[in-house]
Amino acid sequence: MTIIDSLTTLWLMGLRREFDEGLAFVERDLDFDTADREISVFEVVIRALGGLLGAHSLSGRQIFLERAVELAERILPALNTSSGLPLPRWNLARGQGKGTYDPRKEPTILAEAGSFQLEFRYLSAVTGDLRYSKAAERASQAIRDAGANGLVPVHLTPAEAGTPQLMPDRLAMGALADSYYEYLLKQWLQSPEETQHRDAWLAVMDALPSLVVPDPRSEGHEGNVKLQLTEKDSQGGRIWKMDHLSCFVPGMIALGLRSMPEDELLKNGRNDTWHRMATGLTSTCAHLWMDTQSGLAPEWVFFDKQGSGKKTVPRGAQHSYLRPETAESLFYLYRMTGHARYRKWGKKLFRSIVENSKVDGGYGSVQDVTVLPTKKMDEMQSFVMAETFKYLYLLFSPAEVFDLDRYILNTEAGP
Repeated sequence: MTIIDSLTTLWLMGLRREFDEGLAFVERDLDFDTADREISVFEVVIRALGGLLGAHSLSGRQIFLERAVELAERILPALNTSSGLPLPRWNLARGQGKGTYDPRKEPTILAEAGSFQLEFRYLSAVTGDLRYSKAAERASQAIRDAGANGLVPVHLTPAEAGTPQLMPDRLAMGALADSYYEYLLKQWLQSPEETQHRDAWLAVMDALPSLVVPDPRSEGHEGNVKLQLTEKDSQGGRIWKMDHLSCFVPGMIALGLRSMPEDELLKNGRNDTWHRMATGLTSTCAHLWMDTQSGLAPEWVFFDKQGSGKKTVPRGAQHSYLRPETAESLFYLYRMTGHARYRKWGKKLFRSIVENSKVDGGYGSVQDVTVLPTKKMDEMQSFVMAETFKYLYLLFSPAEVFDLDRYILNTEAGP
């Protein structure tokens, strides 16, 4: 998976020899029949299918499209459900799922139902085969039919439980929800004539301030005002928790600011509100990294319920997978503002990764970011190469290295 997921990073960095080695693997050694176990449909779409399509988009090499079509054909049956929502797991080798779970009982994760549309729509556009985009639209329609409007609970009813419905659950922008919101905006950017995606994203943005709380300790610090991105439970009560996964939000807002028509930005003070949220949340996300002993961000933090702004790293959240969301937002914020602080913070992130996660052959996940020296795990997530280092590289690269007017990045940073 890491080879496929890294292809677009290698291309953008100009590492053509290494890219060609990856191409040779895809052409000669990539064998989907070896995937003889149930794997996440969501992860294989955003990492493997997205990686192959991104490599095709950047390089034009036909082999990537051919293997992407082969993979998509193996995934399509997992999208053919009674509700239109995708199954959570699927065996690519055997062409079946449902062996380790009951699709009539396992709830559908919002992010998983709403985060394969970019890839399947692109595949239809370049092949002319509309089966892929129709499968993607069927899932999107299922979410709309369930009553999605603005912020949406993180779970829907199971894929094989009939008519899709929203389940009473928390509202959040992080785990289980994140890329659903990201793809609303990016589907509109991919197909501007499909304004239903833009309107759905605008409804999210109009509701988002209800989850945002000012950090009182940063008041009066020009350019460094921090905002907390919280959650709400099914009864509307505030949950004082912020996932690092939610740090994609300020970057998403910045992309919306550069893309949305002026008349939409001027409605209800959106322009000012979005700028304030983008800069304030980016500051908080950067400090999730810079405020720990190792300079690496934990998986999530809790904020003081009394509104003091203090945060704690609870047990179970001290580890770091070197996630990319903060680097992603630093990239978009720098592109939007040109302000040097975003590169300054990015430099600190990069140094901390190198100093406190580097191992022979890669960069290991870290068990506890609050202590030094760090103890590394024997793993490296593929998104470290696909996203974290790509966004940090683009943060310090001239704009012409990656044209935001020409390409849309999927949630795994595949163009």
